[in-house]
Amino acid sequence: MSLIAKSGETSYPKVPIGVHKARCVKAIDLGTQKQEYGGEINWKRQILVIWELPEELNNDQPMTISKFYTLSLHEKSNLGKDLTSWRGRPFTETEKQGFDVRNLIGVPCQLNVMHKDNGKEDISSIMPLGKNDKIAEQFNASVSFDIDDFQKGKKETFNQLSEGIRRMILRSKELDGIDQTDNGDEGNDNDLGSIPF
Repeated sequence: MSLIAKSGETSYPKVPIGVHKARCVKAIDLGTQKQEYGGEINWKRQILVIWELPEELNNDQPMTISKFYTLSLHEKSNLGKDLTSWRGRPFTETEKQGFDVRNLIGVPCQLNVMHKDNGKEDISSIMPLGKNDKIAEQFNASVSFDIDDFQKGKKETFNQLSEGIRRMILRSKELDGIDQTDNGDEGNDNDLGSIPF
């Protein structure tokens, strides 16, 4: 049973505290985002990863939970720590160079969910699914978005994202000030995804 969080007039279901079976369903490249802290401005490449929780339902559909990451596989980065824990082993230097976060889509895991003091959900850790654990079939469609594809004129996936995520992507350093109606050059796709998860 899910809890209900209230934010002003809006109520939304919260993923309960505890360990949940999950599957990654979306990996979204947010581009290089501006961050201000202590009067200093930094720009960091960010991604958003979204999981569905098949055993936590809301209106007969799996609940989802997400986490923002700086795109770095350094062992001390949040993404590096979470992916190392999820896959059960560290990345080699070769794997770090060739890894594509889109390979996370469809991969099951266990998420340890906590609630912060402000009531927001927080994924505190990610673990592999147990050896004999079963997980229901994927419910939500897989979505991967790469800002490079957008710049090449491939905007179908972008148009399917929520308005809030689209606004964030359009604020990125890569897209700031460019003509969003320009279809751009299709170009050649990079050979991504050669390093499996």
